[in-house]
Amino acid sequence: YWGHRNLFGRAEKLRVEGSISGIGSNEIGELNYNAGVMFEKPGVVGPASKFYTNIKTIYEHPDAYDRFSTKGAVGLSYELTTRQTVSAEFGLDYSKITDSYGKNDYLIASVPLQYVYDNRDNRLNPTRGFRVLAFAEPSYDILNGATFVKLKGEGSAYQSLDSAGRFVLAGRASIGSILGVSAPQDVPADRRFYAGGGGSVRGYAYQGIGPKDADGQPTGGLSFFETSAEMRIALTDTIGIVPFVDAGMVSNEHFPDFSDLKVGAGIGLRYLTPFGPLRIDAAVPLNPDPDDPDFGIYAGIGQAF
Repeated sequence: YWGHRNLFGRAEKLRVEGSISGIGSNEIGELNYNAGVMFEKPGVVGPASKFYTNIKTIYEHPDAYDRFSTKGAVGLSYELTTRQTVSAEFGLDYSKITDSYGKNDYLIASVPLQYVYDNRDNRLNPTRGFRVLAFAEPSYDILNGATFVKLKGEGSAYQSLDSAGRFVLAGRASIGSILGVSAPQDVPADRRFYAGGGGSVRGYAYQGIGPKDADGQPTGGLSFFETSAEMRIALTDTIGIVPFVDAGMVSNEHFPDFSDLKVGAGIGLRYLTPFGPLRIDAAVPLNPDPDDPDFGIYAGIGQAF
C-alpha cells in the first residue's frame, strides 16, 4: 500500500492498496485479489466528524462462493461522545457470484447505518468495560428487484477479577437477521450469514457451521447467533493462557431457531506486546457433524474479541 496522512494539510488521508492471497494454490484462478483507493477527511461537519469515500475491487474464493466485486461508497461518521459513534454510508456494489444456487449478477444499492458504544479500557486487550454495536443495512438489488434489510447486534463485556488485571473474564454475544426475502438465494452469497472459524466458533472450519449443499459446501443463511466466554490468565507480564468456549448456529429461517447449535472449546496462548497480544488458539468441536474437522488452530493479533 501507499498512504498519505496529511494530503492537503488538514489531516486528510489517502491510501492506495492491493493484495494477493492464497499463494501456494495449485491454480492461479484460485488466488484472491483485492485492490482499493480510500480517502478520509476529518472535521467536515464539526470537529467530531469524519467524511470518507472509497472504491474497492475484490476477486475471492472462500468455500461458500466465488465472487468478483467492484464497490464504491461514500459515508460520514460522527463521535457523539468519546464513547459513542454513529455512521451512515451509501454504497453501490456490482458483483458476479457463483455459489450453490448458480451464477448470478447483482447491482446492490445499500445504506449501512451503525451505532457503537465502547467504554473498554483497551481496545486490543481490554480488562474492564463493554462494547455494544447495532447495525442495519437496507439494500436494493437493482438488477433482480429484491429488497432486503440486514440487521445485526453484538455486545462484549470484560471484568477483571483482581486489581492487577491478571485474571479477566470476557464474554460476547451476537445475533443477526435478514428480512424482506423468502429464501437465502434471494440474497447475494457474500451478504448472507456464516459461522465457524477463528473469529467465530473455534474448533470448526471457516464458514463451516450452518446449511450446506449436496456437496457439503456452506450456503450461508438468513439468521445467526454466536456467543463466547473466555478466562484470560496472565502467567507473566508477557505470557498468558486463555481457556474458552464458543457456540454458534446459522439458519435459513429469518430468526435463529437454535435447533443445531454448535459448540467448540479449547485453550489459547497469548504473547503480550506493546501493540497488543499475539494470539494462537487450539480448539475442538464438541458436537461435530461427520464432515467437521477434528480440531482447529488459529492465529491472529489482538484478543479474539
